[in-house]
Amino acid sequence: MKHPRQIRWIFSALVALALAAGACGTAPGSDSDSVVTTDLSEVLPDGLFEALENVANPPAAPTPAPTPAEAQPGEPMEALVPAQADTETETELSEEELLRLRDEAFVDFSRCIRDEGFPDFPDIDSSQIFDQASFLRAMQEAGVSFTQPGLASALQACASVFSELIALAPQQDTNAQQVEREENALAFSQCMRDQGVDDFPDPDFNQYPNTGFPGQGDGSGATSEIQAELRVCLPVIGGAEPNQAAAPAPETPTPSAPTAAPATQGATSTESATSTQVPAPRNDGVTMPSASYSAAERILRDTEELNTAEVVRRDLIDTEEFNGTLGFGDPEPLYTNTSGIVTGLLPEEGEVLDVGATLFEVNSYPVVLLRGERPMYRPFQSQMEDGPDVVQLEQALADMEIPGWEEMTVNENFTPVTEDVVQEWQNRLGVDETGIIDMGFVVFIEEPFRISSVNVAVGQQLGPQAAAFSITGQYQEIVSNIDPGDAEIVNELDDVQVELPDGRVSPGVVSEVARVAKRLPNAQTGGLADPTIEVIIILLDEEASARFDAAPVKWTITKEVTPDALVVPASALIATVNGGFAVEVVVDGSTTLVPVEVGTFVDAFVEITDGDLEAGDLVRIP
Repeated sequence: MKHPRQIRWIFSALVALALAAGACGTAPGSDSDSVVTTDLSEVLPDGLFEALENVANPPAAPTPAPTPAEAQPGEPMEALVPAQADTETETELSEEELLRLRDEAFVDFSRCIRDEGFPDFPDIDSSQIFDQASFLRAMQEAGVSFTQPGLASALQACASVFSELIALAPQQDTNAQQVEREENALAFSQCMRDQGVDDFPDPDFNQYPNTGFPGQGDGSGATSEIQAELRVCLPVIGGAEPNQAAAPAPETPTPSAPTAAPATQGATSTESATSTQVPAPRNDGVTMPSASYSAAERILRDTEELNTAEVVRRDLIDTEEFNGTLGFGDPEPLYTNTSGIVTGLLPEEGEVLDVGATLFEVNSYPVVLLRGERPMYRPFQSQMEDGPDVVQLEQALADMEIPGWEEMTVNENFTPVTEDVVQEWQNRLGVDETGIIDMGFVVFIEEPFRISSVNVAVGQQLGPQAAAFSITGQYQEIVSNIDPGDAEIVNELDDVQVELPDGRVSPGVVSEVARVAKRLPNAQTGGLADPTIEVIIILLDEEASARFDAAPVKWTITKEVTPDALVVPASALIATVNGGFAVEVVVDGSTTLVPVEVGTFVDAFVEITDGDLEAGDLVRIP
């Protein structure tokens, strides 16, 4: 039985997909449904999961080197001698040694995480870890919560413990894999010929290195002629046996029909009333459906037509997603310039303090926050030299409306009136009314702040240069470092949607986009990472994120909106031999191939800009 040579372009897309599937696999026992979707590849070193897979399932021995060929007249000798392996490679470890190295690496990993500030981090059972999914499952079973603030940074800081394992793990023999792919492709071609496709070609790996077959196809033309054969032979691409159960059953002639030679699939018979000629492919790459089909084709077609989608009109919104870290920004030290013994009133971590609040107590005297941008650098008392710090103190006392402030002139002169107002303020604080403010017992701040950490304890001797506290801004923000090429789609005041660690989505707004790219430290290599642009985002719903700090988040920004677009699923598109696209429109149980022009692709959908298609039509999803 003969088929048009156009066949090779019809099935090539299916072949390429099948080859890719055959080269990949799932580790035995994996069950991703029970694993939290968390991408650890961003915090753990490159090559780790490949190394774990190769340690758990050591690859086959490398393919033997080819035998030297016999010399031909005039042929250089060096072209006949196979390349020799490097004899100075590192000594290979045994399987037992590799497993022990893996187990030791995970023990060191857990110990490192505990040292990074997670004292309850458990030891991870590494015996069942062979990829990212099993890594996540093992951590879940050990009780690790990925929403813990700061855990991602700790994982990244401890990633270096796996460097020796990655370096010494066996590598897959890519030559053996390619040989296996070529053998499977040859067997596939032979299977197709055995099924009656007599002129089915062998793969050509010189012209098509990846698969041996052309990398384009249209799914139209004479596809129905070899559907059954493809279903039988595609498993061979992955190394399996042909699926003989998919082979079409031969049709039995009706008793009234004259005796005739058996017909193969796709052949026509003028002797039978139930047989109809299959139309030949059209030159424009579009095939009109036949009036009827063989029994096997009709069953296959009816089954496939159940998977349809409706053509709709809607706004097509193109978005871009980025990673970020939700927190209160980088902590900064707070220097109070106070000397003495800490006697109490220490704030709690996470507490927000503003003007008029007591920061803490030293020598049983409160250290109070006042408004101002200039730090205190000398005591305040009568007959002190004039200066801008006096202006700042008087303005702060006036803002608090301390009794007597109306008679006080706000200037650089510490007058008796200023001294009286200070005494009134001391009376309000419940301390001795001396009119003198000793060094370090006022801390000037510009805005409220949040206590990130308390670095002193009650009873501790405090020196003037000690940073008693670390502080941050009072509001949460998302810090995201994006590729400079993406910076053009992000602008200040743009609206964004933020996915929080608990899965909730909260609105936000871009507050700042850096103008200059910076290279941040790379925790994995110890060097500098590629340049990035820093973007700051403010959440509009503070309560939604209040319980998170140093938590990884994802945020999405709208790039483009195509209003009132005619939309179909991208999976409904069929590439045609002339380089365009078509869709199969389903009407009354039969399909018609309709050429279309496409516009914007967004996620799994595409805009149809031209074609005999309208909202409400049904298209088949191949």
